[in-house]
Amino acid sequence: MSVQKIAIAGLSGKLARLITEGLLRSNPEVQIHGIARNPDKVSQALQSSSQVKIFEADSKDALAIQNAIRGTDVCICCYLGDNDLMIGGQKLLIDSCIAEGVARYIASDWSLDFRALRLGDHPAKDPMKEVAAYLDEAESQGKIKAVHILNGAFMEVVWAPFLGWVDATNAVFRYYGSGDDKIEATTMADAAAFTAEAALDPDATGWIKVLGEKFSVKEMAETYREVYNIEPSLEPQGSFEDLHSAMTAVFQKDPTNIFAWMGMYYQYFMGTGKTNLREANNSRFPKIKPTDTKTFLQSHPRESVGMSYMMAN
Repeated sequence: MSVQKIAIAGLSGKLARLITEGLLRSNPEVQIHGIARNPDKVSQALQSSSQVKIFEADSKDALAIQNAIRGTDVCICCYLGDNDLMIGGQKLLIDSCIAEGVARYIASDWSLDFRALRLGDHPAKDPMKEVAAYLDEAESQGKIKAVHILNGAFMEVVWAPFLGWVDATNAVFRYYGSGDDKIEATTMADAAAFTAEAALDPDATGWIKVLGEKFSVKEMAETYREVYNIEPSLEPQGSFEDLHSAMTAVFQKDPTNIFAWMGMYYQYFMGTGKTNLREANNSRFPKIKPTDTKTFLQSHPRESVGMSYMMAN
């Protein structure tokens, strides 16, 4: 039986919008139950679509959430926020799905493969691990089927200055290790397209790994030179052992300052390969042709590519 109704929580966010747009393009019959704390922040295009019904609901309002997801086949969680939202908010959403008989729940992951991590290894991934364990327990009792989309890092985030690999405005590339270690990344639009296809497929369950491209920092710099015709500089920062010591010290100094330490944690676990996807399931979704780094850069001016994760498109 095909999927006809899809709930999307956190509809006002960029990824939720991209997923919704993908669903509307793929299936003219699909109906979207969009959930937003502030419906006015949802794009006008989605507000005006006859296939989208928007529900106003706070993430802590169980009755409003249940009303919004009632009658849907699958729920996609696009929450992005603090641990209270990412853990407590998702658990309430999962419980609401179970109460309403929603068959599948697509967790707010879109991540490197955090299954290889222990709690505390990468603090920003701890909420995903807690939610995955919660879903595992619910699934073992036959209450719901979980779906986890893993796509490495978002391409837009890899090029963001806070991650630490690239200062695109000044043509500076920094790395720990050899600079030849592979990074796995997928654009937000491609991750959204894969998610839309998975949502429409009632047999898509479990851990789904999709990937745009693998590349090293040195390869990023070379592609940057080709696209922008500017010679970049490469700055080695030391070994991965040096990075581990630095990131641990910064985190311990102020765990609440996430942008001070998060990029280093991504660099460490992605650079060492511990959280690599290994093999992707792209062939399961043949209609999607992922964007490579060169095409991604060609669609963004050099001065703003580092902020592309914040841009509307």
